[in-house]
Order: sequence, then C-alpha cells, then structure tokens
Amino acid sequence: MATNFRSNADHTRLISKSIFVTNFPDNTSAKDLWKLCQDYGTVVDVYIPNRKSKAGKRFACVRFIKVENIDRLVGNLCTLWIGRMHLHANVVRFERPPIQASGSASSARPIHSGASSFATVLKGNKTPVNASEAPAMVIDDSCVVTRDLEFFVIGEVKEFSSIPNLYVLLSNEGFQNVKVVYLGGLWVMFELESLKSKAKFMQHVGVASWFTCLCNAQSDFVSRERIVWVDIEGVPLHAWSRATFTKIGSKWGEVMELEESKDDLFARKRICIKTKQEDNILEKFKIIVKGKIFVIRAKELFAWSTMFNEVKEVE
Repeated sequence: MATNFRSNADHTRLISKSIFVTNFPDNTSAKDLWKLCQDYGTVVDVYIPNRKSKAGKRFACVRFIKVENIDRLVGNLCTLWIGRMHLHANVVRFERPPIQASGSASSARPIHSGASSFATVLKGNKTPVNASEAPAMVIDDSCVVTRDLEFFVIGEVKEFSSIPNLYVLLSNEGFQNVKVVYLGGLWVMFELESLKSKAKFMQHVGVASWFTCLCNAQSDFVSRERIVWVDIEGVPLHAWSRATFTKIGSKWGEVMELEESKDDLFARKRICIKTKQEDNILEKFKIIVKGKIFVIRAKELFAWSTMFNEVKEVE
C-alpha cells in the first residue's frame, strides 16, 4: 500500500507544475487561492508557509496538473486580483526530489545538484528561490535613432478631453505654428519653430494652465500610464449602466470614456481605461448583482489614439 502511494505521489510530481504566487492579502487562505486559481487549471495542492518573503509579503506554492502551456498559465494567473491586490506568479524553478521507497536502503550518498527544492526553501533553508523572469532583449546601437529634440517640449495634460483639442487651445493662446504628437497616457509632445518660441511657450501662463507639467523633451521618455480600450462581457441587463462599467474599469485604473450605447448591442461594452498596469488586461472574474453571481470577461484590445481637431479658419 505504501509503495502504491509513493508511486502515485511520484507520478503526480512528474506530471504537475508548481507555481510560486505572492502579493495577496494576509487573511487569504489556501482554500481561497485554490478557488481563485482553479479557473485557469486543475489545482492539486496549495501550500502557504507561515513565514513571509524578504519583502514582507506572504507567498504560496500552487501545484497544477494537465498543464499544456506553462507560460500561458502564469500569464493568466498574473491577471487575477484578490481584493485590491494584483496576484504575482512565476514558475517554481526547484521541484521536490522523488521519495525514496522504504526498505531499499543504500549506503550510497544521495546526489545533490546544488539546488534546493521549493519545499525545502519554504521551510526556512538559506538558499533563496529566484523568481523566473523572461530575459531582457538587448537593443544595440545599430537600432538607436538619434533625434534632435532642441525645439521640443513634452507635457502632461490635466484633462483627458483636452488632448484632441490641443491645436485649437494653442491657437487661442497665440501659438499657431506648433506641431503636436501624442506620446501615450496623458502625455503629448510639441515641436516649436525656434528656441525663442520654445521659451515663450514654456513660460506662457495660459498654456501652462492646461498642463500639470511642461519640460524639455527627453529621448528616453516613455509614459508610465497607458490608455487602452477594453471589452467587457457578461454584465446582465439590469446592471447595464455607466456606474457599473465605471466600477468594473476601476479594477485596473481610471475610466476615461465609454463607447456610445447602442440599443441593439448588450453582448459587450467597450470602455477606455487609463492604467499603470504593464501586462495586457485579460481577466475573468465574478460580480454579484442582487445576490446573484455573474461571470465577467475583460479583454484589452488596443491603445487609445486621437485625431486632433483642426483650427477652423476665420472667414
């Protein structure tokens, strides 16, 4: 009987994959993680140690079987939220060694590869578990483009709705010969005609009133925020309202706008969200409306872009 048990355990170990997860509330139980993770695979074990990571966070090992694509599984788990916390997941790099059958005593010393098992690390051994990360792609100098940004200014607008109207706003402030480029998030870049016009632009009180900041353009600038369109499916008719979609969108950031309502389409709603989340939004979660549970599916589509309104010529 013991031999059969060990055989089954070894077989499970061979066909299973362990995922290291962290960034969940302190009151989360193994049962909570089991229920949360089983939407994306077959969970056979969840272990949460009493100790915390060096970062002061709780962590756990979730074991799955029937895993066809480990990268996809990790990506799906990284879309999950527990309360206000976004789950972090990585593949466990060290697995528990196979159990030696009793009665097969051997004088030979066990062979150690130099790497500790995941279970050993959880129990307090000194060898740390390094979360597996995709290697960074190196972009060498042959790919780098040199741009002269001497006449350029970047700025973050205060109001999202003002981005399409920037040409009109700047014209009203006396700046007609300015080129505007959208950079992502609430950031835009302006190209001025000369250093003199650039200095005048940056010191203009009327222009500054539309922005939280204006500064010299930097070649390595990237907006930390993204504005993206997300499709939401699964919302019932009696909860189909702006308030519902605004609340759902707040899961990832701030809702900027909603797609115009159509009386003949209640299968999905497209919402525009400003988010700091680096991963693409792809998530399934539950909402409760009047005591009934509904499954919501969210899928990021593409980045928001704008068409700048042109200044009308005065006849």
